[in-house]
Amino acid sequence: MKKIILFGDSIFNGYRNGQNTNLVTNLFQHALINYAQVENISKSGATTVEGVDYLEQIPPEHDLVVVEYGNNDAATAWGISPESYEKNLAQILSAVGKVIVVGLCNPNPESDIFQYYGAERLDLFNNIAQKVAKAHGAQFVDILPAMRNLTDKSTYYQADGQHLTDQGNEFLVNQIVPVIKKDLA
Repeated sequence: MKKIILFGDSIFNGYRNGQNTNLVTNLFQHALINYAQVENISKSGATTVEGVDYLEQIPPEHDLVVVEYGNNDAATAWGISPESYEKNLAQILSAVGKVIVVGLCNPNPESDIFQYYGAERLDLFNNIAQKVAKAHGAQFVDILPAMRNLTDKSTYYQADGQHLTDQGNEFLVNQIVPVIKKDLA
């Protein structure tokens, strides 16, 4: 059986009520039951700065790493520069081997947290992620446009406007699983 590593931030951690959960891990495992074993080493609050530091935690025996960093990096209040994001993401992709890159999630534009992002900054970081993925021959899952087109956003986002509800997590995983299946075929 193939082994997939989920490597990202609180979005992949299924962050709920101030705690990490196995929600996202379980959704991936259920969807990939006949394809792979899923291990999640994501860290809530992490940016690519921490991602570079956490590279040693990726088990050497794996078939695919799904990298999901960018939202914390893009936040104006606690994030990093676009140049640092690009450099760090490139370093992560160079180190992990076979990889799929997940683009940025769109925080709920109707929430207070959106002020720390803005559409232009999200687009900038998402475009950087796509560019770095392409440069490393990696598949890129561009979920930002799909999230922007969601109707009734309150059913996809928790009250904080950034983390996802059960429906939001299902949406996220459903965007990524077909790319994983195609990559593992």
